Amino acid sequence: MRIILFLISILFIGGNLSAGTAQGRAKQVLNEVWNEVSRRHFDKNFKQQYQKLYKKFEPAILKCRDDKKLSREINKLLRALGQSHIALMPPVSASFSRAMSTIRKNTAPSKNKKRGSHKKTVPPPDLPADTGVTLSQSNNQICVTRIRKNSPAAKAGIKMGDVILAINKIVLHPEKKLYIGWPLIARALLSGQPGSKVTIRISDGKNIKRTVTLDRQVNGERWFKLGVLPRSYSDFYATILPGKIGYIQFNEFSTPMLLRFRKAIIGKLRNIKALIIDMRGNIGGMLMYPPWLAAWCCPETVPFGKLVIRSTTLQPKSFPQAKCFRGPLAILINNYSYSCAEIFAAGMQDAKKAKLFGTTTSGKCLPSMFFKLHSGFRLQTVMGNIIRVNGKGIERIGVEPDEKVILSIKSLRKGQDNVIKTARKYLLKQ
Repeated sequence: MRIILFLISILFIGGNLSAGTAQGRAKQVLNEVWNEVSRRHFDKNFKQQYQKLYKKFEPAILKCRDDKKLSREINKLLRALGQSHIALMPPVSASFSRAMSTIRKNTAPSKNKKRGSHKKTVPPPDLPADTGVTLSQSNNQICVTRIRKNSPAAKAGIKMGDVILAINKIVLHPEKKLYIGWPLIARALLSGQPGSKVTIRISDGKNIKRTVTLDRQVNGERWFKLGVLPRSYSDFYATILPGKIGYIQFNEFSTPMLLRFRKAIIGKLRNIKALIIDMRGNIGGMLMYPPWLAAWCCPETVPFGKLVIRSTTLQPKSFPQAKCFRGPLAILINNYSYSCAEIFAAGMQDAKKAKLFGTTTSGKCLPSMFFKLHSGFRLQTVMGNIIRVNGKGIERIGVEPDEKVILSIKSLRKGQDNVIKTARKYLLKQ
């Protein structure tokens, strides 16, 4: 399931049209959108069920004189369906467009041909590089939550709690809501080819602003690319906190990440007494992976509700492994936990196998896809529906934590992540 990996497609809207041309275009776009949604929707009687809704919104849609208004009116119809993963993408801000263009340029593989020469040379290894910081968002600020030892950021004196204001002169606007979070955009902007430079504008705990230029350093990961999105890289971190509490954070559900999770459980973390799994900022993956993950951190079968696709209903569940972790578990979530991260957290919460800490997840949790229509618009539409064991959905609602904990920049500047601290305090009592 790759919902969140298609969430940053770009759309530029056109100008005004004459009345006749506008109505013809409006009808064309409306029919194209409605047919595509119906063809892929998990409800095979979609058109019949929502025909009255279509007729209600059709007159206003056909009056639209330009693409911007047309997008807005069709989205009113699509929102009325009550399923947030069906939408025409609205215009994006100039800063967001510029950021995405920069990300694609930074992460492009190196050329294997020298300038002015017809001879090919052996290119350097095509590996991702970054500055060594882990980012999150707190009170509309992008802040540093962890720094890799001996990384470019560590050598430059960047500390936990520092606020990232701009990257390569691209000002971050975390106060503005986008389809993908600014922490993820900032992370992508910081990545690139080994040895390339990135300039960061930061503010410290005393509100002193400074600009640093860093050389990106190979981080030991591999690039991956899905759909039309720019390349990104996986990230996995495991350690043992005081009190023999294991801590694991990874940013996407894929086979390499889950194999590393298993390796950590049966290796480095085999003697821990409790475990924290940090799903904050996790972009998700395929539906098969939450049960797989549960099989390695819970000795009992965990059901993950239902996945309904047209006339087919799947009921995924875990199959516990002999060497799985068997102690108390805490899961950290926030509004940048997407897709499979939400499914995993919901399943473990419903089964009462873990306690959730943090803030409500994104609520972006339906199997969906993005594609370009003949009319030039880009449509996101769902293909399935996910229902929790408790009978509730996740999309638009999200998964609520058992204990709400808002990330504190003040705590980070003291060298502590207060969300991790709260979860650790709970586990020590268990």
